[in-house]
Amino acid sequence: MQRTVFASAKKRLWPAGMVLLAAVVAVLAWVSRMNASRTPRVLRLPDRTEAFFLTDTRVEPAPAYPHSREIRVDGDVFIRTPAAAAPLIVRTRLLVLTVSGDSALRITGYSKQTGEQVEVLHGHVEARKSYPSNDSTPDMLIDGEMSMINRTIDLMEKETFDTATLRVWSEQLMAAATSSPPT
Repeated sequence: MQRTVFASAKKRLWPAGMVLLAAVVAVLAWVSRMNASRTPRVLRLPDRTEAFFLTDTRVEPAPAYPHSREIRVDGDVFIRTPAAAAPLIVRTRLLVLTVSGDSALRITGYSKQTGEQVEVLHGHVEARKSYPSNDSTPDMLIDGEMSMINRTIDLMEKETFDTATLRVWSEQLMAAATSSPPT
């Protein structure tokens, strides 16, 4: 009798087990695909500016770069730029950043999100709204300062942050990107 009950239970559980196995395989495939789409990359430009980012981020230098030191960003990027005669202009959907001198900064600006931010590890950055606003006063940022913006409520706010966290994050990203194939 025990064998019959066990065999009967085994028959009933078999389809549920197969469904569970298929679900686990699908989740693992999705996670693997997501991780592959977030491979670290580095873009080295002729003026020694470097952009470190994951492949879900778009970084587009102006066609005439470095004569026109301008980059367009959609995503999450860490930029290191040396001092140059002309400032580096970084454009996102909501921000126009003017980067002067030797600087390192993180920009988080995905077009699918309502807010963006820029964090300055070191250097000088002027952050302005890229759209018309009643309050268009720029934020002047230096080491350890950040600016957050939300167009929905037309707010740009300057804050300070702990640079140690950004330093660790950027070092890990740069190490991973330089061990990946170049873009």
